[in-house]
Amino acid sequence: MNAALITPFYHPPVRGNAVTVDRIARHLAAAGCATRVHALDATLAEEVLREVRHSPPDIIHAFHAYLGGRVAREAAREAGVPYVVTLTGSDVYEALEDGRRADTLEVLRDAAAIVAFHKCVRCRLSDHHPSLAGKTVVIPQGVELPGEQFQWGAERFEGGEFVFFLPAGIRPVKNVTFPLAPLAELHREAPQVRLLVAGPILDLAYSTRALSEIGRNPFARYLGEVGRDAIGALYRRADVVLNTSQFEGGMANSVLEALAFGKPVLASFIDGNISVVKEGKTGLLYRGEAEFLEKARMLVRDESLRRHLGGNGRELVRERYAPGREAAAYEALYRTVIEG
Repeated sequence: MNAALITPFYHPPVRGNAVTVDRIARHLAAAGCATRVHALDATLAEEVLREVRHSPPDIIHAFHAYLGGRVAREAAREAGVPYVVTLTGSDVYEALEDGRRADTLEVLRDAAAIVAFHKCVRCRLSDHHPSLAGKTVVIPQGVELPGEQFQWGAERFEGGEFVFFLPAGIRPVKNVTFPLAPLAELHREAPQVRLLVAGPILDLAYSTRALSEIGRNPFARYLGEVGRDAIGALYRRADVVLNTSQFEGGMANSVLEALAFGKPVLASFIDGNISVVKEGKTGLLYRGEAEFLEKARMLVRDESLRRHLGGNGRELVRERYAPGREAAAYEALYRTVIEG
């Protein structure tokens, strides 16, 4: 079986879509499914269409209903093969709510199947568009531990510092400046508190403001884009991993990676985070600055709570989020679609 994977983003390789697509492609290949990734941030849509016409796959798999889905729909029509769409976040929470709504719905209605990372996303889609419920399935994200070849500098922190780590691309939806005010207050109470932020710049205007704000706080440091071969060292050094997103497409790779490293997570109360972060079991959730500060303070003071959350998170990932299981679910879906 041959599958063409169409993703809007594959560069930089640390971006969420890139991590997801690369992982799925590799594990599908290991299971005997030949894959070819078409990255729309490196290849024109016309070139993708030409390649698919020249060598039609058995199935086309798009990531992001609007950005990847429109190209997949046209490619599938020209090649005479079915296509499936994996919802990645901003398609559900933005593209279905703004001026892209009609095109996004057209893609989803013509897809042979739709994949959500969690039932909360499937429910959101089916509540607003009941006709899509019957062909929407849930396939949870898999997770792999990234490498740890980070070149430490001044942020090595060997004086008992307590490190909050926020891995995120620098763009508005990731809300990376949110923790600065509450952590500044916590830093006044506990001077050992530090904040590390790492991720690629994805929105220049927002990044200029965000990095300026981070730079005005002496306890915080932006480390830039850290490769997949190195970012594992930051997870391992972290005492707490943060997710401050305004929405996620089901479950963030960064949250799953934090849990895989056995780290407690403090995350915003949104659908994507509550799908994996269970309050008091695998992490803590917050609504607003006051609750963030309260729970960050708890985590700084209570080592046993951190161990409890981290241990539970590691076990959860081992049991439910194996990448081989993820790939097997996609292969089974492909076969069902092709045969059906």
